[in-house]
Amino acid sequence: MNDTSPMAGKVFNEMMRKKSGVEKMLMGASMFDSARAISRAVILEKNPDLPPDKLRVELFLSWYKEDFDEESRKRILDALS
Repeated sequence: MNDTSPMAGKVFNEMMRKKSGVEKMLMGASMFDSARAISRAVILEKNPDLPPDKLRVELFLSWYKEDFDEESRKRILDALS
């Protein structure tokens, strides 16, 4: 699905072409930080007293659970706990 008008798409693409690689990387890092903060807030809203090690586990599961097989996931979770 694309709900962006062709004109808005052209403006956005032109804006992005003018940005340096560093600017684009910083935008990506900022978006990642924002997404992580939102994920963290959602988890803590449901479990306000969650200790930091359990929060790391929940963040990992919410973002990467489907990216690893069960054995790999267990090794990662053991390392995070």
